Amino acid sequence: MHMRTYLRVGISILACFGAGFLGMLFVSSGVGSWYDLLNKPWFNPPSWTFGIVWTALYAFMAAALTIVWNNDPHAKEMSGWVPLFFVHLLLNTAWTIFFFGYHAIFIALIDIFLLASCVILLTFGARDIDKRAFYFMLPYLAWVLFAMLLNICIWYLN
Repeated sequence: MHMRTYLRVGISILACFGAGFLGMLFVSSGVGSWYDLLNKPWFNPPSWTFGIVWTALYAFMAAALTIVWNNDPHAKEMSGWVPLFFVHLLLNTAWTIFFFGYHAIFIALIDIFLLASCVILLTFGARDIDKRAFYFMLPYLAWVLFAMLLNICIWYLN
């Protein structure tokens, strides 16, 4: 591997985990927190699962970005996938800020619809570039769709 590959690996890891860290700054949890007091659907996972799931998902996202980014940079599929990935990270972070930071459940719902659209495009776009990236994106797609369902239910119940 040459220097460009290592640089892309580093940027991929920093970008994905950086987005997660930035969003985490807006989350307050625990007994008596805003989120704890919301009405939630019966299938809402326990709070402790979110950190575990997101850590794995950010690692998978970084792996997918690295794989796609290190493919032939002149391939036509590359002209949109990598930039869309970085745009989608903004939507990912924005959702956490809207939902947990500003308690704007409906604005977060609009954001997560946009986020899910991007993740669908990224996941199935990755399939055409490198199947490994596609497989790394699938759990993230499933989780974002699940989070969207949770967001819809929380908006409806509150």
